[in-house]
Amino acid sequence: MSTTYPQKRAMARQPEGTCYRVLMWEACAVDEQHMQAWKDGRTRILAAMRDAGIKGARGKLSIFEKELKTLIFNNIEKPLTKAVRAGFSFARADALAEALSTDNAVLAYRLGTAAAEVLVHLDGSESPESMAERWQANTTGMEWEAQILVEALNLREAALWQEESSSAEQEATEASAAASDAEFHHVTVLAAEAVQALQPGEGKVLVDATLGGGGHTERMLQAGAEVWGIDQDPVARAASAKRLAPYAERLHIVAGNFRNAVQILRQHGVEQVDGILADIGISSPQVDCAERGFSFLNEGPLDMRMNPATAKSAADIVNHAAESEIADILWQYGEERASRAIARRIVQERAKAPITTTTQLADIIAGVLPRKGKQHPATRSFQALRIAVNDELGALEELLRTGLSLLKSGGRFAIITFHSLEDRAVKRYFELVTKAEIDRPEWPAPRPNPEYAAKAVYRKPVIPGDEELAANPRSRSAKLRVIEKL
Repeated sequence: MSTTYPQKRAMARQPEGTCYRVLMWEACAVDEQHMQAWKDGRTRILAAMRDAGIKGARGKLSIFEKELKTLIFNNIEKPLTKAVRAGFSFARADALAEALSTDNAVLAYRLGTAAAEVLVHLDGSESPESMAERWQANTTGMEWEAQILVEALNLREAALWQEESSSAEQEATEASAAASDAEFHHVTVLAAEAVQALQPGEGKVLVDATLGGGGHTERMLQAGAEVWGIDQDPVARAASAKRLAPYAERLHIVAGNFRNAVQILRQHGVEQVDGILADIGISSPQVDCAERGFSFLNEGPLDMRMNPATAKSAADIVNHAAESEIADILWQYGEERASRAIARRIVQERAKAPITTTTQLADIIAGVLPRKGKQHPATRSFQALRIAVNDELGALEELLRTGLSLLKSGGRFAIITFHSLEDRAVKRYFELVTKAEIDRPEWPAPRPNPEYAAKAVYRKPVIPGDEELAANPRSRSAKLRVIEKL
């Protein structure tokens, strides 16, 4: 049965008495940099407050209290609230939504992909902390942070918050319906070759770790297989759920990043499968939608997040990262030779005004690199920023590291890549696990390979044929590599 995702809800009951806004989140919702900044700052401020208290310096205490609130807002509350409101149409915790909907103390709530905002009315019998513990106890597979944020609201503020939630719910419903009704113009790459490599059939359980528009999954389902489809993009999930509705009994759509495929499946009680497919990279609908901010061809916000609830966007990197960090990103992920010059110009321009749109950044890059040939000067830089924002190579490395453990003996692992950085990582790992022996010049003889666990299905990567290239030029750089677990 396909998984559904609850939308944020607003209850009709009017706020009364003492109301609180409760913000709780999973460990993955706030990046390590923000968490560490919060912890370090909190330790410093609390120590200063203790010293001020000993000296009886009330003015100092007031200053430190404001500083602590600012620290929490900038590092925790601001990115979390942004994540909740960006991902409000979907949540991974059906059970959490049910628990909040049936709790009489809850006036309204907003659910993101890894965080929740809840408006509650207290009658004195329970604290916000104990409520949060009770709600979290209803969820499975979600690693909640022990800390929660609690803010007291007066009745006017609570009523306004509830009104905003109600309005946002309507927007969410309309947006979700529009996403489901809209045609998802995604052309599946190497569709027949990739699915054929997994040998789908009745009784087989397969994983499409990058569901996207559902093209690969549809072929697996048509062959009689049961499929788990994973995607972090809510628009893709909605479109695929509609497209694949006739196969709902054998389809399970789950929100998540393919890097966590093994963890996600095991949280749902699936220990082993017959095949895993991952189509790495960006889909055509994401590129073509200006509002997603992936392309410089049409003006849009400088975003590039595949998961809209992710805290850090491309604009955050461009406007706040150090010059050296930007240069490293452009060189490492885009292999951009002019990385330092581009980073220097970005820092110069952002000092005049924030860089907020795709065309604004593209023009800045074009001012450094004159156009030569057909390729736009910003192509490599945009690729680099997209990979950095979504940690695509880190996600791929994690999938490679854990994927084989989910496969049965004879199960197949297929990965489609679109640029050299991805393909290099896949090729290197597949070669590592398909060699029975390893050898080094300083060794007297080859030794058994402790990583040996699979055999190559194809000696060379599978690439699109002339017919597919003519129909879909974007497939020109695609490569499919497949191994089979021993």
